[in-house]
Parts: sequence; C-alpha cells; structure tokens
Amino acid sequence: MQFDGIVFFVLAIAVGYFFARWKLVPAKAADVLPPVLLNVFFPALLFTSFSSIDAKELVTLGLPTVVCTLVFSLISSLLCLLIFRKKSVDVKKLLRFIGGIGNTSFVCVPLMSFFFTQQQMVIVYIHGAVMDFLIWGVHHQLFRGGERNIGAALKKIFTSPCLIAVVLGIACSVLRLQLPSFISYPMKTMAGAVSPLSLVFIGILIQNYGIFSWIRDKIAIFYTFWKVLILPAVVFVSLYFILPLETVLVLTLLFGSPGPISSVVWSKEYGGDPKLAVNCLIPSTLLYFITAGAALLLLTGHGLL
Repeated sequence: MQFDGIVFFVLAIAVGYFFARWKLVPAKAADVLPPVLLNVFFPALLFTSFSSIDAKELVTLGLPTVVCTLVFSLISSLLCLLIFRKKSVDVKKLLRFIGGIGNTSFVCVPLMSFFFTQQQMVIVYIHGAVMDFLIWGVHHQLFRGGERNIGAALKKIFTSPCLIAVVLGIACSVLRLQLPSFISYPMKTMAGAVSPLSLVFIGILIQNYGIFSWIRDKIAIFYTFWKVLILPAVVFVSLYFILPLETVLVLTLLFGSPGPISSVVWSKEYGGDPKLAVNCLIPSTLLYFITAGAALLLLTGHGLL
C-alpha cells in the first residue's frame, strides 16, 4: 500500500506538471488552488481528523508537539537570520521566514497520509496549526515591515477556517458529538480531495517556475540542505531521549519539510525577492520528496512507524 501511495504521489505531481506544460491547466490555477484548498478542503480534513480522535490522546500528543514546534521553528529562524546577517534586508526577512516554517499543508499532509495512522496524522495537523499561528502571528508582520498591525494579525489567526475547524473538531471530540451523515459524508469526501489536489498544485508550480531555476543559487542550495537534512537531524538528536521514538520520528520528518509556498506570494506582494523564494522552494521540495519518501518506506517497512 505504501508503494502504491508513492506511485500515486509521483503521478499526481506529474499530472499537474504536464497538464500545465501542455496548457490544459491555465497558469492562474496556481493562484486559485491554494485559497480553495486552505479555506475549504483542508478545514474539512482537520475537522474530520480532530473530531474522531480520543480527547485524552489529543492532549498526550498535542502538548509535546506544540512545544517542540514553537522551540525548533523559532531557533531555526533566528539561526538563518544570524548566518545571513550581512545580506540585504529582502534576503534576511525571507530566510528568517522560511528557515523555521515548512510546507506542512501542501507537502507533508499528502505525503504522510499514505503512511501514517490516524493518531500519527494528528501530530502532523497540530504541527501545521502551530505553524499557521507563527506564519500569521509572527512572520507576516515581520515580513511586511513598517507598521505592525497586531489587530489585523489576530483577526487573520482567529478567523482562519483551519483554526475554526480545529476548535470545532476538538469540541466534538471532547463532547463526543456525532454529526448527522448528511454533514459528515461531505466533510469526509472533501477531506479525501486534499492530497490529490495538493500534489497536482505542486506539479503546476514546478512547471510554472522551472525545475532547475535554482541550480547556481548558493543561498538556495545552502537553505535546502539546512532545512531538509540538517535541521531534522538536530531535532532527532535533541528529542531522542525525551519523547517516544514514534513521536520523535514524526516530528523529525515534519521539520524537514520544504519552504512554504506563501514565501513566493509574500515576496511578490511586499516587494521582497521572489526569485530567491522560488529558488529555495523548488529544490527543497524535490529533495524532501526523495528523502522523506525513502525514509517513510524504510521506517514503515521495518515497523518503526
């Protein structure tokens, strides 16, 4: 089943890539798909997942995931800022952002859903929720520069469909509420569309920006190795003697996730460095597919996950 998942993973990305290349999918699809996924399909997935897990398991898995995500994300962001302190303002604010933030929604969720149990996927969703909080509560304000609109940031966080879905799902879990089938069935159906749509979107993105646009960009290459290989190794060593091995392995794979797609959007919108954002996004995504896919096959094959 895991092998079939990897094949589907590759084929779905290929569909997006070649359909965009052959002009069967308009270039604007790369702008339309993210908000549809994040505001419609992904909330359905989060609600379905959180509402179906036991409340005690949610607390047990949630606390260490929240703490580890906050600590390692902020440390990684500060290290990237320190390493590139002599670069331009645009480069520093971009690397501070993508140094600690990964692409949980569009990469980790579709890939890991082929391998993980429902309980393990809850760690993925909690990690992603904390990342969303950091994205809008911290990095968005820093990336914009100038006036710090805290009210707008809080509004963005607390009106997020994903956060609302998490809260409602937890409430249903705690209260043990069962939704009627005419609501639960559409929710589960939309949740099942997250993985294929996300993978097709990644294929479109790779076609639009070019698969080898990063090849001579030293900063992008450094970032890719740091984010996908070095940071996960640091996370694993740091947590190995503290948390259960299964939790450590899941968090290690999560922290290796590639640069967020929002880095490209923000760089365009706020006068940043979109070329560098793309050059960091593409190779880190490709390397993560290879390393995380191989690691998942190995770990699940040997019963470690």
